[in-house]
Amino acid sequence: MTEALPLTRGLLLRWIGWFGLLNGGLAALIGLRYLLAFGMPADALAAVYVALAFVAQFAMLGFLPLMLLLGPLALVLPRKGLIMGLGVLFAAFGLTTLVIDTIIFDQYRFHLSGMTIVLFDTSTWVMAAIILFAVLGFQALLGGNVWGFVSGRRHRKGGLLAAVLVLMLLGGQGIHIWADATAYVPVTSFTRYLPGYYPMKAKRRLAKLGWIDPEEVERARLLRQADAPDAGQLKYPLNPMACVAADQPYNFVFVLIDALRPDKMTAADAPTINALSQRSQLFANNYSGGNSSRMGIFSMFYGIPSTYWQAFYDTQRQPVLMQQLLAQDYEVAAFSSVGFGSPAQIDRTVFAAIEPAARKSAQATADQDRNQVVTADWLAWYASRTAEAPFFSFLYYDPGNASKDNDSSGGSNELARKIASYENGLRRIDADLATVLAALENSDAADNTIVIVTGDHGYEFDELGLGYVGHASNYAEWQLKTPLIMAWPDREPKVYKHRSAHQDLPATLLQDALGCSNPASDYSSGENLFAKQDWQWFLAGSYNSHAIIEPDKIVVTNPGGFIEVLGPDYRPDRKLQLDAGRMEEAVIEMRRFYK
Repeated sequence: MTEALPLTRGLLLRWIGWFGLLNGGLAALIGLRYLLAFGMPADALAAVYVALAFVAQFAMLGFLPLMLLLGPLALVLPRKGLIMGLGVLFAAFGLTTLVIDTIIFDQYRFHLSGMTIVLFDTSTWVMAAIILFAVLGFQALLGGNVWGFVSGRRHRKGGLLAAVLVLMLLGGQGIHIWADATAYVPVTSFTRYLPGYYPMKAKRRLAKLGWIDPEEVERARLLRQADAPDAGQLKYPLNPMACVAADQPYNFVFVLIDALRPDKMTAADAPTINALSQRSQLFANNYSGGNSSRMGIFSMFYGIPSTYWQAFYDTQRQPVLMQQLLAQDYEVAAFSSVGFGSPAQIDRTVFAAIEPAARKSAQATADQDRNQVVTADWLAWYASRTAEAPFFSFLYYDPGNASKDNDSSGGSNELARKIASYENGLRRIDADLATVLAALENSDAADNTIVIVTGDHGYEFDELGLGYVGHASNYAEWQLKTPLIMAWPDREPKVYKHRSAHQDLPATLLQDALGCSNPASDYSSGENLFAKQDWQWFLAGSYNSHAIIEPDKIVVTNPGGFIEVLGPDYRPDRKLQLDAGRMEEAVIEMRRFYK
């Protein structure tokens, strides 16, 4: 009979390790449901990646939480009963949560969050409790057997198993780094299927090292674009588009100004924008669908919640709006002072099907104003146009890229300096816009061109008094509200004061400019702007959170499922309560465009 080893800290750590790895194996068995949802990859490399990522992820989910939670405790309080009791409890809770997550994912195609937990009824909680108690009993038996295993023998192959799992982890991450850098959809489309999975990316670093050629990557990506699979993920649009091109189609000049604030559209700060708004259709109470460039741009072109962004990025699916522009033989030309990649990553979303030659990032020296380069590039393109096809041109300006020469206003106050810098950048962009509009007005296309000026999101200068300066940090109106101006030929100038959102823009352009008869609900969460319908709520997103925005309430879902219910001043209010009906509507909208 093998003599049991004495109780030591090392023995407790070995128990935690083996117990965690076995729980990783159990998690993988439960997680097979995710693989059933994803389907069997047809591509060999994708199949290898899925296998490596799947095994490594669930091994990590089983091992890391237990080791991080119990490892330090075992070193400080090396008590067998305490460590094993907590380990069994944590593991049971983790597996129960995973079971519930597989059910949620199978039904809604997104993982468990605070928003979905709010919708649990009594029967769901009863089911979760039954699963938890059953798993607790099983974990207690498993924990005891693992203790007998590790305490009865001195030599085990744990190191070898750990090495194999680490190699699988590195192998999967390595494949994903390459796939993301080269836009290889069969691999990247798997990302959102695993809970808590955040694979590494290094596209810009690989390009700097010279290991990939971005231009060659784009050419190869576009060659694959027509056959790019979505792994059965998306149903977008819900029905085939029915669009009839006009005999005299509109042209588009779409001007996007990063962080454009409504109150800075004054004759002093932005005289060109101010004058344009007075002879256009101005939506003065307009909100972005995101407090970041990535999600704000996604909302204005796709018209759906930012929670879909990952799936569209992974599968490089362009919006219906761009799809119809190409189908109606529009010439598309895009110019950006911030590029098309990170952080907005519109090269693989909005402009995923556009040739690299038609996307021009401003190339400037350190002391040059890249916004002025965008204007010069657009002027050169516009002057050289010989095609009779209608055009869609996109100009992306950023006040932060304006020249800082002689920008010393604001004194010693940091906030005042930031405001002065923003206003200086906006004034320079306003001058660039004047040049663009002058060139347009002096051409034959002026009478048939829709000019759109808007921002990707708002920008806050601590108006809430909570220390927020900038964007992507909260969902109050200062970081979401941005003006929307449309100079639409044959429409009288008008100020619209109803609550509108970027999600309304695709339906407006598709229905009124591109001749599409589909209801907006086929491809959007918004409505036609000219219907003047106040939104009752909409979903806004950031890089790792999202919120339900209502006129008098903001419900924020943070990483880890933590939910905040806040007033318009972004402070808790006991009078405000979660509305289960509203939460269910939001969850349905977050599910509607998945297969």
